[in-house]
Amino acid sequence: MLAAAQAGQDWAVAVLYHAYHPPLLRYLRWQEPSAAEDLTGEVWLAVAQHLASFRGDEAELRAWLFAIARRRLADHRRRGARRRTVPLPVEQFAALAASVDPADAGLAAMSVERAVARLTAGLPREQAEVVMLRVVAGLSVEETAQVLGKRPGAVRVAQHRALKRLAATLTPDDVRQVFGV
Repeated sequence: MLAAAQAGQDWAVAVLYHAYHPPLLRYLRWQEPSAAEDLTGEVWLAVAQHLASFRGDEAELRAWLFAIARRRLADHRRRGARRRTVPLPVEQFAALAASVDPADAGLAAMSVERAVARLTAGLPREQAEVVMLRVVAGLSVEETAQVLGKRPGAVRVAQHRALKRLAATLTPDDVRQVFGV
């Protein structure tokens, strides 16, 4: 399938997109909620531009996708630090008509986002990112280490500490609430 996608077969590219878009978007929403959609689009654009020259298997592709996402996120944050924003008056937005109710549009993703936020809220940033990449993105320890630029042992330690902290802080009611069980 990867070879077919690299050869430009639309069906194979669609399979890759459907497999990796949801975890990629969840990861970026966790990192930068207001820009996640745009960043995800930038990641897929980079993938489209460089997929033919990619060398590796499916596991390496997953790590490559999330490494691109981290670079795009860093670029976005650098641009944001340099760019000054000017708030607009609320009256300007009153004239805009929405074709879709924003509440309806966000309802489907809200439970997953709430669960992710709840799980990572009490963790240090590094541990939370390891949990996101391992659990939400489904990366292996080696792939996570590659994305983060760390050794696999450091990823295992961070994951162990994160899970230990979560086990100590989450009650059975929290788990039921987060996972809807």
